[in-house]
Amino acid sequence: MVNNLAYDDAMEFINGLAMAVLDKNGNYTFVSEGWEKYTGFRAEEVLGRRVWDVIPETFAGEVLRTGKPVVGKPVWRRNVPAFTTYFPRFADDGSVDGVFLYVIVNGMSDARQLTDQINALSSELEYYKHELSRERGAKYGLDSIIGTSDAILGLKEKIAQAARFSSTVLIEGETGCGKELIAHAIHALSPRKMCNFVRVNCSAIPADLMESEFFGYAAGAFTGASRNGKTGRFAIADGGSIFLDEINLLTPALQPKFLRVLQEMEIDPVGGDKSVPVDVRVIAASSVPLEQLVEAGQFRSDLYFRLSIIKITAPPLREHLEDIPILVEHLIKNLNFKLGMAIEGIAPSMMELLLQYDWPGNIRELRNAVESAMNMAESPVLQEKDFNQLILRMRARGRCVPRGQSYYNLKSARNNLERELVRDALCAAGGNRVKAAALLGISRNVLYEKLERYNLKEPGVVYGRVARRGGRSLWKDGLREG
Repeated sequence: MVNNLAYDDAMEFINGLAMAVLDKNGNYTFVSEGWEKYTGFRAEEVLGRRVWDVIPETFAGEVLRTGKPVVGKPVWRRNVPAFTTYFPRFADDGSVDGVFLYVIVNGMSDARQLTDQINALSSELEYYKHELSRERGAKYGLDSIIGTSDAILGLKEKIAQAARFSSTVLIEGETGCGKELIAHAIHALSPRKMCNFVRVNCSAIPADLMESEFFGYAAGAFTGASRNGKTGRFAIADGGSIFLDEINLLTPALQPKFLRVLQEMEIDPVGGDKSVPVDVRVIAASSVPLEQLVEAGQFRSDLYFRLSIIKITAPPLREHLEDIPILVEHLIKNLNFKLGMAIEGIAPSMMELLLQYDWPGNIRELRNAVESAMNMAESPVLQEKDFNQLILRMRARGRCVPRGQSYYNLKSARNNLERELVRDALCAAGGNRVKAAALLGISRNVLYEKLERYNLKEPGVVYGRVARRGGRSLWKDGLREG
């Protein structure tokens, strides 16, 4: 075993070093004079006591348990910064027999200042990286694609695989199924993630402005042009990715120019006299299968082949309906934050209806339906009545939408209809029971029974004209005899 006094003789002279020795139970067996400066405890106050009773945040217990050293743990005691290092002590049989630890106290000011500077610079770097990514990069990642179905898991695998390379990607799928989300995720996972991610919707750019918008123009290229020229979207995306949504709406005149960009990685600004090289990854999306447009002669086949080197199809919601519960939960959580609400969930009966619908508008339609229902909600749990607009659309599409148990009860429906007919007949007869009975084709006695059954003898339940003379009603309870 290690002689404790040997530590005292060897280490006591080291400036700024406080040291201690513990036995296998964690009890102090030796402390140096510097220990009082560090802990505030004199030797006679700690010897024989367990270390965690004196310094609760100690790592000595971990060393006793694992037999492995713990090096350079930063700790503070009595406003004194220090680094503590723990070494296990071993018996002759190899078992852990105690701990030797030392604390560097003096000379810590410079080390602490350096640590603070490094931490500050690291935080600042992370902040600017985040801001750069938020302003110029993708807003969504793979985690933003919600679902656990085979269709969604397979989609995520394709996205991760496509992100590894720089080849062009064509994303096809119906409107509202998340094609832009896929494009964001591809860029966010790619080596280009710290560079620009430029998003362009081809349907939002007038045909006569497309070329200058995509490729830019030189100074004075045309009347009204900026004298400084303009940088095009491809040049802005240099080094990063450009997402071309609704590429199917690209004009025939511009299609060969896009083909040249993909083949040569060069752009020709309008009015410019030389080509400009660019390093851009193109991610395109179409709500119409481009192959159909190629067959119809509306899209160049060579451009289609260049765009579809990697092809990803976004599955429509009807192909992964099992994801609707988790999608609804995710939407409610996000919309609660956006709308300042506290919706807790959705009624099981309404969830069953959501699972039976074919969702022609896909996830976008689901989101709109949930947001609309949340705005109509009168309780923390969304009910069928809150989804009235969606249910009307479902019925318009020929879907069988259950209306609730009471709606299908024949006896209840017959009674409701009979009550309305009796009341209408009384109104039509001006409150005259004999005339009302005649209109209904029943005797006066039967009419009386129905008035009792449907509580129509109470004042105000029959909406007829009440004649008055001298301030007194001529009808009893709003009704009158013949």
